[in-house]
Amino acid sequence: MKTIIFCTTIQVGISAIIGLLWAIIYLLYSQNIQVTLKLFLYSFLGGLFGGIVGGFIGHLVGSRTYKEAPGGIFIGDQALNWFFWFFVFWIIGIIVGAVLGGLIFIRFYS
Repeated sequence: MKTIIFCTTIQVGISAIIGLLWAIIYLLYSQNIQVTLKLFLYSFLGGLFGGIVGGFIGHLVGSRTYKEAPGGIFIGDQALNWFFWFFVFWIIGIIVGAVLGGLIFIRFYS
C-alpha cells in the first residue's frame, strides 16, 4: 500500500511541475488565466496517463528481461532488473505524457 501511495504521489508531483512550467510560459505569452489553467489541466492529465502507460510498458519489459536473463547490464539481481526497467519507462511516460499533453493543447485549442 505504501508503494502505491509513493508512486501516485511522485506521478502527480512530476505531472504538476511540468504542467505548471507549461502554464507559466503560456501565461507570459497569452496573459489569459482561463486558457492557462486549461493548458495546465491537459498537461497534468497527460502526465498521469503517460505514467500509467509507461508503468505498464515498463512492467512488460521488466518481466521479459526477468524471464530471459539472470541479471541486467548494470544490475545483477532479477528483481532489481525488473524494477529498473519499470522505473525508467514510468518516468519517461510521465514526462512525455505531460509534454505531449501541453503540446496537444497548444496545437488544437489555441
